[in-house]
Amino acid sequence: MSDQAEQYQRFKSWQCRLRKMSMRELNGLPTEGMTAGVYSVKGGDEQSRMSFMILKEDMSSHIAEFRHIVKKSKDPSDWMKNGLKILAEWYYHDHKIFSDDLTALFSMDSALADAMKEAGKVRLNFKQDSMQFEFDFEVSALDEGDEAFQATYWHNHLFNASLPGKVQVLKLSPSLDTPTEG
Repeated sequence: MSDQAEQYQRFKSWQCRLRKMSMRELNGLPTEGMTAGVYSVKGGDEQSRMSFMILKEDMSSHIAEFRHIVKKSKDPSDWMKNGLKILAEWYYHDHKIFSDDLTALFSMDSALADAMKEAGKVRLNFKQDSMQFEFDFEVSALDEGDEAFQATYWHNHLFNASLPGKVQVLKLSPSLDTPTEG
């Protein structure tokens, strides 16, 4: 395993710890480390910050569960309560069953999403307290029928009752074969 790949596994483990803590202690509110600074792969200043998701390799049962929670009640507080219960208890317990890909949900008119798609590759910087990670990612848009799109949409809907019906979801695939420059 390359140094970059080993570092990425540490990053995924850290993300699981942050997300468990968020679900158990902060009612799902994201911490600083659950967002990423967006940079050009050529370097320069941070362009923006964005939230992102880590997804399990197999999300099919979780998609159905998240969708069921949203559709069974008209009360968004029930969605959050039931979503938090699932996510706090067992969802983030083993980083090894998570995909290397990240996803991020954006509005249809997001300038950041458009810029990321146009660039095709971005550098993301993740930090909280004394921990910091930085990796380059290939960027691609997901189709609405894609499992990762559906998982991202329904997970976000648990915590955002005003989520519009039409959104775009980007897949961020880490480039672990080459070290980041800059």
